[in-house]
Amino acid sequence: MGFYVRPKSLGLNSKPLEPDDNLRTSICCLCNGGCGLKVSLDHEGKVQAVFGDLDNPYNKGKICAKPMEIAQTLYGPYRVEYPMKKVDGKFERITWDEALKLIAQKYNHYIQESGTGSIVGITSKIGGSYSKLAHVIFSKLTGMVNYGTGPICMESEFNVRKEIFGNGSSSGPLSDVVKSKILLIVGNNCAQTKAGQFHWILEAKRQGTKIVVIDTRFTETAQVADRFIQIRPGTDGALGMALLKFIIENDLYDQSFVTEHTNGFEQLAQAVESFSLERAADITGVPSNVIQELARDLASRQPGMLFEGRGIVCVNNAGASIRAFEDLMSILGNVGKEGAGIISHINNYGSAKDLIPKKDVVKSDRKRSAEALYQAMEEGEIKMLFIAGNPCVNWPDSRRMTKAIQGLDFVVSHTLFLDDSAMQADIVLPATHWLEEAGVQASVHRVLQWKDQAAATYAEARSGGDLFRQLAKHMGLETSYFPDSPQKAWELERTHNKSIEGITVERMRKTPGGVHFPCSEDGQEAERLYESGVFPTTSGKVELARANDIAIEYIEVFDSPGNQGVSREKYPYLLSTNKVASHYHTICQYSNWAREMEKQPYVEIHPQTAAELGVIDGEQVRLETVTGSLVLSARITLSVPRGYFSTQPYFGLHSPYGQTPANSLFPVAVDPVGGNFANKNIMCTAKAERGQGQ
Repeated sequence: MGFYVRPKSLGLNSKPLEPDDNLRTSICCLCNGGCGLKVSLDHEGKVQAVFGDLDNPYNKGKICAKPMEIAQTLYGPYRVEYPMKKVDGKFERITWDEALKLIAQKYNHYIQESGTGSIVGITSKIGGSYSKLAHVIFSKLTGMVNYGTGPICMESEFNVRKEIFGNGSSSGPLSDVVKSKILLIVGNNCAQTKAGQFHWILEAKRQGTKIVVIDTRFTETAQVADRFIQIRPGTDGALGMALLKFIIENDLYDQSFVTEHTNGFEQLAQAVESFSLERAADITGVPSNVIQELARDLASRQPGMLFEGRGIVCVNNAGASIRAFEDLMSILGNVGKEGAGIISHINNYGSAKDLIPKKDVVKSDRKRSAEALYQAMEEGEIKMLFIAGNPCVNWPDSRRMTKAIQGLDFVVSHTLFLDDSAMQADIVLPATHWLEEAGVQASVHRVLQWKDQAAATYAEARSGGDLFRQLAKHMGLETSYFPDSPQKAWELERTHNKSIEGITVERMRKTPGGVHFPCSEDGQEAERLYESGVFPTTSGKVELARANDIAIEYIEVFDSPGNQGVSREKYPYLLSTNKVASHYHTICQYSNWAREMEKQPYVEIHPQTAAELGVIDGEQVRLETVTGSLVLSARITLSVPRGYFSTQPYFGLHSPYGQTPANSLFPVAVDPVGGNFANKNIMCTAKAERGQGQ
């Protein structure tokens, strides 16, 4: 849940830190929590240890396991040191110049022969703000279409919220929770996923904020809640719609706010009309009196906040759940005021406009959804792929993704590790870690913080900013558009983006915790959005109904994409992945400490389900879905409901675990409203795997 560890207790090989150790201030970039760090360096500029920054007003010295693992991650045996080219199935060392020349030749060839749409990027971890801006400029000059973290993390949340409020970002800072009377946490184990910032929720509870957690699992977050409501998997939307119906029917909503600041209230009321307390109880497993009590609590305890998690976002029926709960906050008037609003790790400060003259902008001749990308690769429409991330592990149907990438003509991977995706590449380029690159980091507190480069660049690694500028030069593109340093990149970005005009590097350096955005040119910060009561929608109001006048359309989990048409007799259970603090991203498994905390991937099973299957704790279990099967160690626990299996994502075959990715069990299925891939609530079956060891 976030803790402060004194520097002397950390360090590789338990080496105590000396008072004169070289300490650098930095910001963690692993989860958008924005935790302040102190980084201890040796005489070569290598990281010895990482601990929390007591002077950062947001995490106050508290951090989770993830940043503590960095030293082992950076200098372990899995780090890529230099550019490599695959020759006869094996990687051989080459120079950066050789690599860039070959990539440039291939890039120009495929554009000329097959069009701009034949080249795409999967760039979930492209680097810091400097690398991201260079990547944007390069893509505008070449027409390369890119797929970032959206489809695997937050696409539905961003799109649905933007429909409602005109902005997909969070509306208020997490720190506002101490001023709230009630906090509703839905599908979010933030004690694990935002561990360094979880102390805000604990402090709010101490001050009297009522903490209500709705989740399928009895999580670490649920353990500290005032009220835990366990819900059947995939039924959050039905619960949200029942809450809306009860509040509307009993006139418990903020009538003034609804009248003055919303559109579509009548359509919303009509959409939830059939969701009585009794129907919702039957669908969700939550007793009707509990639903009624929660509705009255939300209406009477003002102001209130909502903190959604991946449990209602990375699912195949996310649209109804997200809209129901965010419409709920809207009609209660919990928008644009202190202690109210929606907390999210989406803190999008907008994009820079007109970076390049229109005459030099190249547009792709083909655009595809993330779902359609698989087929486009399989059918030969895509010739070249640029990877900065690990889609063979963190995208769905991992086996299909890997096979599709193997069939491409040319693949480039800019990476920290020789992971599952890099192993499919023709060219592998060593990337800098975020501690080796200066830049800006956003956080759940709606602030932007500057971090200088803390650690020396490892071996021959280069940032995305340097890579794209040099690649553009080899391709004969105009390089003057590319800034040559992180500081210049931010200066360029802020002068082309009105929401951050007043946020200079110097101001961020001088402001502990960072600067709130939007921030006007004269330096006026906005701590939270919508305080004026005006929204960036077409009407200037909150849109409670979708553009097609259907406010919310609930989809039953077994009829959702990926499950529709699947035999419930053959696949009677539901499978989900859920993150743990020490293994938040694919990068974490390369740390010895992380592997000590989680010695092997496992699957959580309710005791009654385990008994039905004849499975005992620690025994190997074979999980199977329509996309294949996977063997994991069983962990028997009451924290999950009957008929539900929970495992961890992001382990790979080419990682220290040598484990087939859990995402290999998830079909390429997206939420039809928001567009997110589902990595939860997919139908499965299971059996004990006898003779496979314990």
